[in-house]
Amino acid sequence: MITIDLDNKFAIVSDGEVLNLVQKDGKMRKNGTPSGQKWWFSTYGQAIKFYEKKVDAGKPIHSLRELAKQIDSGYKQIEIMVDQKLKEAGIE
Repeated sequence: MITIDLDNKFAIVSDGEVLNLVQKDGKMRKNGTPSGQKWWFSTYGQAIKFYEKKVDAGKPIHSLRELAKQIDSGYKQIEIMVDQKLKEAGIE
């Protein structure tokens, strides 16, 4: 089981076949994964795009350049975290 904490409110949890994006409620399940509202995805890219939409939904955007910069920097940070966790788990 792989758990990637994206921030203090969201985590990606994977059992190797299914990816869940979990909106954490501060509690843990018996298997050590965070509990809370879940969304199911088949790829990390889908989960990350959905996460970005959920997190950025309330932020005002003043220009297309600002939007592009925000998306690019967010994806890069998350991509690095996902790659690091997969390497730690021996999945490449």
